Amino acid sequence: MEYLVITFIGSLFLIYSLTIRQLERTEITGPMFFVIGGIALAWFIPEEVEQLKNGGVYILPLIELTLSLFLFTDATKTKLSVLKHSYQYPSLLLFVALPLTLLLGIGTALFLFAELTLIQAALLAIILTPTDAALSKGLLESTQVPENIREGINTESGLNDGLCVPVFLIFLLLANNPELGITASQTMIIFTRELGIALLIAIASVAIFIPTLNFAMQRHYFAQKTSPFLLVGFAMAIFSITQYFHSSGFIAVFVAGLLFDRYSPESIRCEIVEDSEHIADFAALLIWCLFGFVSAYLVLPKLSFEIIIYALLNATLIRIIPVMLSLQFTALNIKERFTFAWFGPRGLASIVFTLMVIDTQIENKYQIATIAMTTILFSVFIHGITTKPIADSFAKK
Repeated sequence: MEYLVITFIGSLFLIYSLTIRQLERTEITGPMFFVIGGIALAWFIPEEVEQLKNGGVYILPLIELTLSLFLFTDATKTKLSVLKHSYQYPSLLLFVALPLTLLLGIGTALFLFAELTLIQAALLAIILTPTDAALSKGLLESTQVPENIREGINTESGLNDGLCVPVFLIFLLLANNPELGITASQTMIIFTRELGIALLIAIASVAIFIPTLNFAMQRHYFAQKTSPFLLVGFAMAIFSITQYFHSSGFIAVFVAGLLFDRYSPESIRCEIVEDSEHIADFAALLIWCLFGFVSAYLVLPKLSFEIIIYALLNATLIRIIPVMLSLQFTALNIKERFTFAWFGPRGLASIVFTLMVIDTQIENKYQIATIAMTTILFSVFIHGITTKPIADSFAKK
């Protein structure tokens, strides 16, 4: 059976690679294609789906490392010169829209799901607060879209994963131990540890890595054929060592990517970043196939009216309203504000948080996971289908 599964997944990659131009014309993204493939696989072998109920957590490290590599490569392509003039947009998204999105998500969850406690509703909301720019890659790569919008969305996505981690850990701790109380000082310690250590590791890592890379290039130790593994290994090392010290590996890799873009040799930067992205893309598509496979068990059989309504609201209005409000008094026109608001797809970070919840003894954990995965599933298709039309609309000005 295992070999048939591998054959099926291999065939998906083959078909996708052969028809990618046609798929793009029909506005079918890679994640959409592989989620559908994963769901189809589950229908062919339904007896295997149950095994993933307790085994899904074992793919958590793969998802975390894939997400860390995406964050690093996205950061290396961030144009700091553009951000210097439009830094207020990601700042407003992170420090105004993000808390409002969280509060609106909590309130909506409490209204629709009477079985969830306040902490469980907060846990669900924080799972679905971080965004994944990789799901709107077509918009970020479109030169038709203004640079300040592309860089703002990319920067917000890169940083909100890390900012949500300490909040998620606090809610997870409280949900696991409802009788436990956390003081303001303990909260500050968690935030300081998550963010402070991550920044120190990112700076120290780049300070060591850049001279080492220059040294290897000058003495011809470095070979272009090994370039696909260079940044993969660097991002993995930064993420893992940061996580070891109980800090935010996601913040560390994104900041390290920004620093790498600023101080790395221009002669090889683009090539090694592109090579690393190909590896990340392969791993991400494999994860989306597994996500579709699990969704066939955890999402589709358990859909209810309340879950569908919450998922649709969370993928759209629960983000759109706070973002539109936070950008109200900026120089952006309504179309540009809506573009910021619309492109908040839920992706790998939300899957990581969901798997971490499943691995606990929290009451209603499968209910939380089902709602979260339904929202992610809807987001993959809602944001995937609309990426190209919205990007193309900027060319029609």
